[in-house]
Amino acid sequence: MAAGKMRAAGQATKPLTKFDSAQLLWVVISMVGMFPLVILALLALIILLVIFGMAGGSQMSSISPETDPSASASSTNSINAVIELSGGDGRGTFSGKNVPDQDLVAPIKSAAKKCDLLTPVIIAAQIDYASEFGAEKKGPQGGKGLSQLTDEVFDEYGEDDDDSGEASVLDAEDSIHAHARYFCHLAVETQRLLKDKKVAGDHLTLTLMAWEMGLPAVEANGGMPVLVLDSYPFQIRGLFAKYTATDDEEPDTDADGDGDDPAADPTSPTTPPTQDGTNADPDGDGATLLSGSTFNAMFPHRNSFYSYAGLTDAMKKFPAFAGTGNEQTRKRELAAFLANINHESGGLVHVEEINQAAWGNYCDAGQPYGCPAGQTAYHGRGPIQLSWNTNYKAAGDALGLDLLNNPDLVKNDSSVAWQTALWFWMTQSGAGSMTAHDAITGGGGFGETIRTINGALECGGGNSAQVQARVDAYKRFAATLGVDPGDEGALRC
Repeated sequence: MAAGKMRAAGQATKPLTKFDSAQLLWVVISMVGMFPLVILALLALIILLVIFGMAGGSQMSSISPETDPSASASSTNSINAVIELSGGDGRGTFSGKNVPDQDLVAPIKSAAKKCDLLTPVIIAAQIDYASEFGAEKKGPQGGKGLSQLTDEVFDEYGEDDDDSGEASVLDAEDSIHAHARYFCHLAVETQRLLKDKKVAGDHLTLTLMAWEMGLPAVEANGGMPVLVLDSYPFQIRGLFAKYTATDDEEPDTDADGDGDDPAADPTSPTTPPTQDGTNADPDGDGATLLSGSTFNAMFPHRNSFYSYAGLTDAMKKFPAFAGTGNEQTRKRELAAFLANINHESGGLVHVEEINQAAWGNYCDAGQPYGCPAGQTAYHGRGPIQLSWNTNYKAAGDALGLDLLNNPDLVKNDSSVAWQTALWFWMTQSGAGSMTAHDAITGGGGFGETIRTINGALECGGGNSAQVQARVDAYKRFAATLGVDPGDEGALRC
């Protein structure tokens, strides 16, 4: 009886311990089919672990802008890891193959040059999300066109970019360029919030948040101190891969219709920034906006040291200066620059600071490199009146010149003098929250260029007469160049 039970038990358990060939094949197929699900589960687990780590291992807690620096650095690394897993920053090589209307590829690439943060990948992803490239789409909240811009936004940032004779939010090219101008305006404002430590988060995430909910809401929320993976910024990032070229994809050699190969062109919008800190693919040559005769008329009493040839030579080294955006923006930047250096140099009369009693005030001896040219050697020189040993060192390093040991180059070489002025204009935020270049091209306005150069010494009631003198010069030069100076409310600081 016992032996019979054991045989019966063995027969009963046989199917559980011994597979026939069909069953074994079914098990293998099942395991292979589950492999993608396992990978997705692991990816989700990694993201959760990173977020959990950001919160200190217990619960998700806000990252305050006032957080301890060492803790903030650790949190930043964690945030960057999640961002990369969620789609990155949109700075990969643009692929236009998934843009339904190939005629829109060139405007997208052109519009993306309007500020450093923006790329063609970001524009395409936002348009895809907003309208799926439906140029005639009208949304329930008043949004219209490719980017679903409201009439209010388009009225402020829209122009007739395709020269059709009419600016329209339902015109694809007009909409794309208005999209870029509005985005760049938001980028300037969110950068200001970051600098003032009013918000937490990375620059792109905050700008996309502002696009979706408005700047006041971003500031009220303190930015995005806790990552929300189903939020608008991360939904946009999820579309980046669709418009980013893969390693085996043929590069787009002429998407912007200029006959140049961006892979071989150092001014491609996907190449690293040049020394001026901007994408070096300008929309136009700034020097063509200013003739020698016009320059002479603007500065009838100028010192001959400040030559037109010296200016145009310096401009070649900063191609994004007066070369970013449409013609109106480019002319405004040229007028703004000339107005400010007019003020700083007394109409391009003074090559060196006229108050010699102050010459010894510009040596920061605490710097490791000191003041090798002497205590009084770093006084104001040139169109922007470059001063302090720290600025001579930084400008010299950027320009490939030893200005720390030989600061007199700025008063002896006209091109070098102009280069130092453009170096400051293009790369330094000075006493403000943005570079003067970004102030004009990003929508900050002329007033922000004054803040960058002289800050509280003039702005906020510091010296209203000096501010007004700069504004008057800007309006005069803008009129000479045939361009409207812009919103009156943005001309002062």
